[in-house]
Amino acid sequence: MRLTTHPGRALMFLLIAIMMLPGVTAAQGTPVATPGSPEQQQAVWERLDGVQQVVMRTWGDVTEDTPAPGEAPVQRFVAGLIAEFETEEQAAAALEPIRDWMVASLQVNLVDVDLTAEDAEIADLGDRSMALTATGTTRDMPLTIAAALVQEGDRVLAVGGSVMDEQDLLPLLEGIVDAMLEREPGGEESRDNVGRFSGGLWDIFPEQDAEVLDGMRRQGDLPIYQGGTPTS
Repeated sequence: MRLTTHPGRALMFLLIAIMMLPGVTAAQGTPVATPGSPEQQQAVWERLDGVQQVVMRTWGDVTEDTPAPGEAPVQRFVAGLIAEFETEEQAAAALEPIRDWMVASLQVNLVDVDLTAEDAEIADLGDRSMALTATGTTRDMPLTIAAALVQEGDRVLAVGGSVMDEQDLLPLLEGIVDAMLEREPGGEESRDNVGRFSGGLWDIFPEQDAEVLDGMRRQGDLPIYQGGTPTS
């Protein structure tokens, strides 16, 4: 992948590989968010207790104009995730592992990543909430990654974002999570002929034209885990 390409583009082709990423944690409990080698990877969803279903939807900025030679537009990539568990206690215990997994997944296709991560302030949402920001570089380009997570009953709602720029992504991510808290699962799950899902947990994600998406467009849907079985 060329480093002038936004990470979300290549990530869409690597989501299956992302499912195998473990959470990586420093001794002090601050995620260093560096993906392990394939030999070290173990599906986080198989290590967490009580996982019932996990779904992911991605959004990103789309540039209408052709950039000038040698220039790359600054484009945000955002992934929203909903994980449902058997009990509230299992959902609460999964909050930090899912945070680490998401931060690692947002850099899986980048090269020479050097990040400093720290906990961040987030509104008191749901039963428990947490956020993290990580800033640094990928080779000689600036990189910002952030994640906002909420445990609400037996679900974890997580939204992570990345951008090759120095930006504060948390207001955007927090707004999306807050909007998701206001929504409910729909009826029977269905999939259209271009791979877009609706119904069930998918209806918790914001509508395509929702203001909280700040003009980003839906890029893809991925069922990650269903009924105790990883989805491939």
